[in-house]
Amino acid sequence: MMFVSAGESNVIGSDKPVTVTVGDNVILPCHLEPPFDVTTLTVEWMRDREYVHVYRSTKDDPGSQEKNFRGRTFLFHEEMIRGNISLKLTNVTELDAGSYTCNVPKLESQVRKGFINLTVEPVENRNKGGQTDDISK
Repeated sequence: MMFVSAGESNVIGSDKPVTVTVGDNVILPCHLEPPFDVTTLTVEWMRDREYVHVYRSTKDDPGSQEKNFRGRTFLFHEEMIRGNISLKLTNVTELDAGSYTCNVPKLESQVRKGFINLTVEPVENRNKGGQTDDISK
């Protein structure tokens, strides 16, 4: 196994937009390349100027988080040792759409931030071909 220093890893987001339907869960991909253990570093997820999720001092910090995201965001703590800082967002709403940034501020690297665009689609009428409200004979 090859180990690298923090200065050699870059934060990689997604060059393709991520699409999700209202009410579903989504994973916003972000990782360090080459892999690097970030469990002792601060990891920040932001949308615009709002904190979506903050991880510092080896644990999540919900106090810094925008209230709209509280209880709906998760990092994969067991994967962080391999540089995976992807964010799971549950019960997505239309208000969640936008540009997200994953950031490792203390990383001694050229690229400390990854960018992900989230597109949220409304729920389609799931009863197509099923029951209708038409009661005429």
